[in-house]
Amino acid sequence: MNPSSSPFRIAVVGCGAVSRASLLPVLAGHDGVRVGPLIDRDKQRARDLADEYNVQTVMTDIDGLSKDIVDGVILATPPAHHAAAAIALAQKGLHVLVEKPMAITAGDAEAMVQAADAAGVALSVGLYRRFLPSVQLLKTLIERGEFGRPLRVDAEEGGPYGWPLATLDVLRRATGGGGPLIDLGSHVIDLVLYVLQAAPSLDSYSDNERGGIETDCVLQATLATASGSIPLRLEMSRTRELRNSIKVECEQATIELPRASFTEVLVHRHSPHSAGSDVKFSASWKTGGNFVGYEAFRREIDDWINGARQKTDPILSGRSVVPVVRLIEGAYRARTPLVEPGDTPVVDTPRPSPAVARKRVLVTGAGGFLGGRAVELLRDQYGWDAVALVRSPKSAAQLARWPHDILIGDICSREDMDRVLRGCDAVVHCAVGTSWKADETRHVTVEGTRIVAEAALAAGVKRFVHISTLFVHQRDGVSTIDENSPLNPPAQDAYGQSKLAAEQALAAIAAKGLQTIVLRPSRIYGPFSKTFTVRPLGAMTEGRLAVGGNPDVPGNMVYVDNVVGAIASALEAPSSLAGSAYLVTDAEQVSLREFYEFFGRPTGHKPVLLPDAKQRGGASPAGHLSRFVSGVTTIAKSPEFRGIVRRVLETDPIGTIPRRLWDRSPKLQRQLLSRFGSNAAVVYRPAAAKADMLIYFGEPTLVSGGKALRELGAQPVSASDAMARTLVWARYARLLPTPD
Repeated sequence: MNPSSSPFRIAVVGCGAVSRASLLPVLAGHDGVRVGPLIDRDKQRARDLADEYNVQTVMTDIDGLSKDIVDGVILATPPAHHAAAAIALAQKGLHVLVEKPMAITAGDAEAMVQAADAAGVALSVGLYRRFLPSVQLLKTLIERGEFGRPLRVDAEEGGPYGWPLATLDVLRRATGGGGPLIDLGSHVIDLVLYVLQAAPSLDSYSDNERGGIETDCVLQATLATASGSIPLRLEMSRTRELRNSIKVECEQATIELPRASFTEVLVHRHSPHSAGSDVKFSASWKTGGNFVGYEAFRREIDDWINGARQKTDPILSGRSVVPVVRLIEGAYRARTPLVEPGDTPVVDTPRPSPAVARKRVLVTGAGGFLGGRAVELLRDQYGWDAVALVRSPKSAAQLARWPHDILIGDICSREDMDRVLRGCDAVVHCAVGTSWKADETRHVTVEGTRIVAEAALAAGVKRFVHISTLFVHQRDGVSTIDENSPLNPPAQDAYGQSKLAAEQALAAIAAKGLQTIVLRPSRIYGPFSKTFTVRPLGAMTEGRLAVGGNPDVPGNMVYVDNVVGAIASALEAPSSLAGSAYLVTDAEQVSLREFYEFFGRPTGHKPVLLPDAKQRGGASPAGHLSRFVSGVTTIAKSPEFRGIVRRVLETDPIGTIPRRLWDRSPKLQRQLLSRFGSNAAVVYRPAAAKADMLIYFGEPTLVSGGKALRELGAQPVSASDAMARTLVWARYARLLPTPD
């Protein structure tokens, strides 16, 4: 940009996550830009962001914008709003940069381009990845034919969803357009087309949506390039950790673009003489310095402004993105179902007639493992109208596969609970505190239970099913753990203590007339269980899973679908069972060692046995606080963190005082360096991968679920079938390698 030009005045529409995390930090630090107004339908959200960046004006719509106020507008709103807003702004003579995806339909995208052309304004799309040095390097290597002609492309991108959404709009088909295909897939497809200068045609597409939007999908296409047609395979996920790279197989080597790197590509040579000699190429801009993510956003903004001032198409022009929108729209239209492990129906419970009103059940903690599965099965298998309650929109990414009602609310807010419980016949209370701060966790677990129960009583709810835990019982010194075992968790077991206090709070409200049933599951495993499936199986493949103490104690595991079966039975149980509590566990049990050996056996993995290890803090893995402290220590010991500290100390004026304190306090130096495993002497040694062991302990005796089986009914899935299903899913989720 020409620094002598007057500032380019920019309004930002949409004050959600992308504006807060990426756009405003760059705009505020851009000398060629003047920011404002900020626009959002939630005026307070706009005001809060404006106050952080000293922006004076906020609005709730774009009607008040004109060329007298701004030169251009950035649209960071849900995709369904892009076309109408971009066209209206272009007709006002305003330049437009629209966040990805450009539009939901190709017709809308083409109309946006036509409106911009007619008005003579620049229309740009925020597909910033084109500006990453690694992408430019990949493009150059392919254009030069450094490793021969490209033959095929394989792209994978996915992991657990964590984007800090402000609303549920992007998780709904009508406003967001779809799931990962239209979201991150817009980036990946655009990048592939840009690098190869290709025109795509769809071959096939499948995804796992069940009336909502997909979380996982696979697209196959053919790319027409200057050197011929080549196939593209694209796999996307919001639930599984995929490879996260784009591989372009050429005649002599495969060039891989890792998602995590902004500056590097990997070259895997095909020659047998070059086995093990993969090469890493790095790129940087001529300006030098470390390339950070903000720089890509800066370049997309400069590209747009330059196009506006020079009256030319930006590199990220809307015109260049229309083929991406067309391919994605065609994929959704040609969709075939993607059947995944865990999607198989559990029971053949007759579905109610459409003429019969379905009873409405609110599931708290629906963004979690058990709550999410309960919402799914209560609706699809047990005939309930399940309403999912989540604390934040991002927790609803997996739930969005189905056409459930999803509500946002805080269980510690009586106002929220009164709102979400209107019209509900029952409650399944799965929510629990998860903060690493012990007092916050206990408050949510105990006080939250009391508030939900009081609101349920006031709303006339007929049945309240509370999910507690095995760990409210005493586990040592008893021959069998059953409902007669003392409610006496160890004093150091914060989880068991808080869940027992929650039961006691619930009992006080049940005495006022609320019909309650308490379920105390043992260790819940199955697809998506972080505690007893995802983390331990991942650790086992890395040699970090250990069984401490006696490895042959009962595993005391319960399959998640069997817990949901118990929930469904409790919802329908007669009033005579109100006030009852039940331990829920699988009737068939193997030892803790045998349980994890089952999953590792096909590939030769197994847990490490630590028979002399001392159990600390109960029978479950390390808690939130210990994992948090361990994580912080790992970060503090890393060379990256040390580099940041060194940079701070060397930068004036912020490093002046810390540097003086450091230089004048040899004792402080020694203490801090010792604490983080270092000293003042500089010693180079190649970093060795090291991670803490994940140690699991078992109860010394068997948990009995006999009472639940007698009074609530049989379990629909046998232990052998449940373990087999979980193994299939674990391979699909890339937790375990597929046997050769």
